[in-house]
Amino acid sequence: MEHLETVETIIKAIIVVTSLWVLIDARAIGIKRGQIPGFLGMGWLGWFLACLLLWIFAFPAYLIKRGAYKRINGT
Repeated sequence: MEHLETVETIIKAIIVVTSLWVLIDARAIGIKRGQIPGFLGMGWLGWFLACLLLWIFAFPAYLIKRGAYKRINGT
């Protein structure tokens, strides 16, 4: 049981750290709500919260859309 608690703690830490990275990165890129069409056109706070709450879907989606945001914002 102790091993499972350790694994769970590591997974939670990964989710929090990568979500914080998304927050910092999205702000640095200059992501704003509505810059790209559709559901994934969130602002930096939306991306952070999505990654924190729905990491398994949102984090890969952010990595995929990151290039488009960088092109839009010229960074």
